[in-house]
Amino acid sequence: MDFEGIGNESVVRSDRVLLHGVTSPDAIVSVNGVILEVQPDGTFELTLPLDPGPNIVDIVASDLEGNSINSSLAIISIPEDSG
Repeated sequence: MDFEGIGNESVVRSDRVLLHGVTSPDAIVSVNGVILEVQPDGTFELTLPLDPGPNIVDIVASDLEGNSINSSLAIISIPEDSG
């Protein structure tokens, strides 16, 4: 499972972030417990709301055989209006 555009300990000046990545086309992907739709090419995306300050994002990708990959990202949100 690979992510594009955002990494661990990223700092964003927004109250949301677009999380997108790629995995195997038959995978089931969840972000913070929400199951995402994986496209036939294996891509997935989610606009994730963020609280000000540190946010932990838990991502799990699993396949039909029961194999799973767990990842966590720390994303720090500093909204534009917070000075």
